[in-house]
Order: sequence, then structure tokens, then C-alpha cells
Amino acid sequence: MNLTFTPAAISRVRALRQNLPGDLYLYYLTEGCGCENSGIFTLKLATETTPEDIAFTSNLGPILIARWTAIFLEEQLKIDFDSKSNALILKSDSQFYNRNLLLMDADNNFVYTPKNEQ
Repeated sequence: MNLTFTPAAISRVRALRQNLPGDLYLYYLTEGCGCENSGIFTLKLATETTPEDIAFTSNLGPILIARWTAIFLEEQLKIDFDSKSNALILKSDSQFYNRNLLLMDADNNFVYTPKNEQ
């Protein structure tokens, strides 16, 4: 699997991340979704990993993912940033996976910056 961040997405991720610790993790969030097969992808900063976690390549370096969630994704992925909606977008050539990809810190708190900051 390979993930490409657009230049706008790189800028947005860096603005959100600031100096927070952890490795980027493409995390399948199932809390409140009902079951493990019903969830949404988000970005998370992981300071700990499990044997189930694997790394794949991106133009921002290795990205972690739980092995069992990789089956939901295509081989070539892209994360872009839409300044109109102020949202990161996880997509492939054939579909959107999440049009509002949020970033969570290692304590599962969502990380936000002011709307006009990129």
C-alpha cells in the first residue's frame, strides 16, 4: 500500500500536528459505529504499537495501520486538503474513504487549529 499526501495536505498535517509526539497511523475508528466492520478512517498519532500494526509507505515516511483494516483500502491512496471545507480528504482514484479526515493525538483527543489557519 502507498499513500501520497498532496502539498496542501502536508501543510495541514504539519499545522495540526505541531510538536505532538507519535507516528502517523491510519486508524480505523469504530467507537460508536456498532461493530468493527462499521467505522471510519482517521489519522492518529501513535506512541505505542501492537503486533497487529504494520507500516506502509508514504511521501511523509512510514504510516502505521492495523493489519486487519488494510483490507478496506486500495493499494494507492491519497490525502488531500480542501481549503473551502477546511478538511483533509482520504481517497483513491475510484472512491472517497473520508471527506473529513481528522487527526487524533495519542490520547484519542481530536486535534484542531483555527479554521483560517492552514
